[in-house]
Amino acid sequence: MKKQEKFTSAWEDAGLPVIVLARTDGGFAPVYQNSAAASLCEDGGSFLTDRVPEEIRARLLGGGPCPVEGDLPFFCRIQGGAYSLVPFSWEGFRVCMLHDVTGYYNENQRILNEAVMANKAKTSFLSEMSHDIRTPMGAIIGMTDIALMQQDNPARVKECLNKIKVASGHMMSLLNEVLDMSRIESGRILLQEEDVDLADLLHEVLTVIRPQTDAGELHFSLKLGEMAEERLRGDSVRLKQICINLLSNAVKFTPAGGDVKMTVEVVPADEPNRVLLRLTVQDNGIGMSEEFLQRIFVAFEREEKSTTSKIQGTGLGMAITKNLVELMGGTISVASRLHEGSRFSVEIPFTASPDHEERYRQALCGRRVLLFCGRRELAEHIRDMLGRLGVSADAADSAEAAVELINEMAFSGGEYFALLTTEKVKGVEMLLFLPQVRQRMGADFPILLLSDSDWSQLEYVYTRAGVDAFIPLPLFRTRLSAGLYAFTEEARQSLSESGGQRWNFHGKRILLAEDNEINREIAMELLGMANLQIETVENGREAVDRFAETSPDYYDMILMDIQMPVMNGLEATRAIRALDCADARDIPIVAMTANAFVEDVKNSLAAGMNAHIAKPLDMNQVYSTLDYFLGRGCR
Repeated sequence: MKKQEKFTSAWEDAGLPVIVLARTDGGFAPVYQNSAAASLCEDGGSFLTDRVPEEIRARLLGGGPCPVEGDLPFFCRIQGGAYSLVPFSWEGFRVCMLHDVTGYYNENQRILNEAVMANKAKTSFLSEMSHDIRTPMGAIIGMTDIALMQQDNPARVKECLNKIKVASGHMMSLLNEVLDMSRIESGRILLQEEDVDLADLLHEVLTVIRPQTDAGELHFSLKLGEMAEERLRGDSVRLKQICINLLSNAVKFTPAGGDVKMTVEVVPADEPNRVLLRLTVQDNGIGMSEEFLQRIFVAFEREEKSTTSKIQGTGLGMAITKNLVELMGGTISVASRLHEGSRFSVEIPFTASPDHEERYRQALCGRRVLLFCGRRELAEHIRDMLGRLGVSADAADSAEAAVELINEMAFSGGEYFALLTTEKVKGVEMLLFLPQVRQRMGADFPILLLSDSDWSQLEYVYTRAGVDAFIPLPLFRTRLSAGLYAFTEEARQSLSESGGQRWNFHGKRILLAEDNEINREIAMELLGMANLQIETVENGREAVDRFAETSPDYYDMILMDIQMPVMNGLEATRAIRALDCADARDIPIVAMTANAFVEDVKNSLAAGMNAHIAKPLDMNQVYSTLDYFLGRGCR
């Protein structure tokens, strides 16, 4: 009795659950628990006996020394709470005190659960990526083997190379998605401000998407709404990525025979010189469930069902798209129903870019064209655009009307500057009619074809029917004005003054710093086509030494890789700029590297480079850069 009083006096008001153990012949046994400990046992039993796991209880009740911190698992779950069990010796007894650590335990459990889920997501993601990367890699390896075995069949080799190029592009897009998501999550994506020509941008988008819709046997349409401005200031690469992501997503989840529609409009914003770009991508594909709609913009998420099990993807496209739209200050929303399709709507603010078409208007103002179009709405749209350029138009919707207008113009002593014609006019066989127009109007009369078809599929027959140029639909004012301007005397004179040979750098010598043998071989082959003299080094240190030991103005330019052994491209550029040579500060140094992000460009310029070209190489960009520094003598 005295012991119980002693225990009560010492531990009843401790404020923490306490169990006292007394030594017995075989070890220790519970002899007391305070009310706080008893309350943890709803049935009135012993906390230690009924709530502590067997392996811990055996250690506490055994005859060995009292366990110390680190000897036992210290967390016990009791009635939804978590307790840390602390054993210690007290006056010959063994005392077990419990601390309520529910909050701490739950927070750690949450972190653990998130880590487990993240690990599962990573495992699943790597598994999917392994599959998705192996698919194009299999095509690349297989088609390479076929091409090597068919060297005597140029047509078959060309077909294999085309398929290799497509598969390489697909694999590059997969890798770009992974890199983009990583950079977005780390906050390292920066936007690059530049002039964006919507006509060029949408043409590039269509170049990517049309083969996909054709392969999927889908009906694709692009509709232009109000176009308050056609040139904007923004990041064209990221804007194109948003468009392609949305369209590719629609193509993936729309069965053969379905429709994919894209609508683009640019409307004035509330602020001066500001506009809103609105994009809508709609399909009538498989749609999404209400549950998955809540997760559509979450990284690595894909709706798992039988209709999507064979569709390749990382689950990153929509997450990247949402982040890019919000990075640009815009918004994105989605509406979808299962088996009915989806609709993505994007709105992004932009600053309008200065209008550079004044020279077109000056050259075209006062001209008159013949418009041969069987679609009244399109004809009115074209006439409105021509009017803004100062060009008047007579419209005909039949062969008879067109011939009559040509005759009337001839009788009045006037002349048409050009014929604008659509690919199809009701009741007219265009491939028979156009040669007659060519014969009547002469070899120098411009005939321009307006079509939403792929020009590469039309070019052979229509150029032989008399067509001189192609203007894609939907129609942009910039494309229409540039297409007509190309046939003015001003344009011909400008071309004559340029000499007609754009990529000929005869007599120019460059130093190429590239450590990868294959990349070096590719660059030398492509640059050699422009009549450049090329000398190569394999690292930054060699580039510095080679430049230092040559006479002033020996090299006209240096093309510098960034990731190289011994000394990287940034270090080499700084070293060259610091040399005591007459041309060390002036020679153009251009980065030609796989470091392709905005901050990489800034790092290159900060190191003293003059420009930055990303790999894989776009040869038009390479030649344009060379022309800027070499062709115009900017040094």
